[in-house]
Amino acid sequence: MNQIALLFRGILKQPARGNYRSIAQVAGGNTTVRFDNRLYAMDLARFLAMVFMMQGHILDALVSSTIIDINIFPWNLWNLCRGFTAPIFLMVSGAVHAFATKRDENGNVRADIVAKRIRWGLTIIGIGYLLVFPAGRVWDLPFVSAGGWNAFFAVNILQLTGVTILLFIVTMSSTTSVKTMGFRALIVSALIVAATPIIQFGQVSSVLPGWFRAYLTSAEGSIFPVFPFSAFLFLGLAIGCRLHSVPSERRDAVLKKYGWRVGIAVALFAVVLQGVLLASGVSNDILEHQMSIILFLRRAGVVMIFFSICVSILEYTYQFRQWYSLFGTKSLYIYAIHLLLLFGTPWTEGIGRTHYRSLDLLEGIAIAMGIMFLTLSVAWLIDWYARQTWAFRARTALLYVGTTTLVYLLIL
Repeated sequence: MNQIALLFRGILKQPARGNYRSIAQVAGGNTTVRFDNRLYAMDLARFLAMVFMMQGHILDALVSSTIIDINIFPWNLWNLCRGFTAPIFLMVSGAVHAFATKRDENGNVRADIVAKRIRWGLTIIGIGYLLVFPAGRVWDLPFVSAGGWNAFFAVNILQLTGVTILLFIVTMSSTTSVKTMGFRALIVSALIVAATPIIQFGQVSSVLPGWFRAYLTSAEGSIFPVFPFSAFLFLGLAIGCRLHSVPSERRDAVLKKYGWRVGIAVALFAVVLQGVLLASGVSNDILEHQMSIILFLRRAGVVMIFFSICVSILEYTYQFRQWYSLFGTKSLYIYAIHLLLLFGTPWTEGIGRTHYRSLDLLEGIAIAMGIMFLTLSVAWLIDWYARQTWAFRARTALLYVGTTTLVYLLIL
């Protein structure tokens, strides 16, 4: 009973906000940069990834395919960059877990943290499925086509993140130190990547239900299956654990110094290995497949380089760090809001449905800017609302009203 109580404890409570008042001065070259206990460079990386993700979704949905042709420049480069948004988001999320996973006096992960992670993982999975609910009412579910069900069960970034958080709890809750957690995270990441070709090119047992197979392989239509994408989060966790061992005032400097070095080494290794395999007769389609180990290594290397670049950007834009933090931590809201504005809901049509790939480039850019501005504005309002003294009571009321409205729409 105590474990069940912990699982639901604080479900309506306003999340604690960090206190980052301790600021140190770190001199580097001709530039003096102020750092505090928060990894603002990671916030910046996640924010930039979310912005690029939004414009990618919007332009891809609205602009005519005769204009956006990913086989020619510059759209092939644009499409290539889109492939880095999910790895950036997942690796940042993993790094954050290294600092957010609090431990008791014996070094064990606190039971309330475990319960919070389980609750959060299930919540994200639920939201992911609600965003693609295949019918307007539950009574209409028997009439959903096979294609509609396949689209519903296809795993997207929210379901992937939720399941990976649950996998994080299973594999990391028994660790007794951050160092041990980092080592185990690296092993788990390597095992997921190594198992990916077996899952992808082997025969996944037909006895497994389709919704479960969708979490394992892209063959079921999933955009982000566990193999290999969960490995990005665990790799980020390993990086976060390494940064955790560094004094807070030196973390950004270490990330800047070693991120691009390690990233270039990993990316070059992937490029050389791809060249060797191509020369050996392996098809480039296999090497460039989203579940390819080569592609995973290349993306991981580029993301680490990107982390170093974000530290450099932070040095010149440190006065905006609170904005990076605000929008970086509101990534779930940003993801859900921009999709609702673009595609609507099961009960309303969005412009992404009514004008699917029918606009010219200027129209698409204008609408993309409008949706992104509105999305970030709503995210800011949510953050402002959460900081108000009356927010808890209002949140409780909104929770009941929202739940009642959703049930009404799904049933009647």
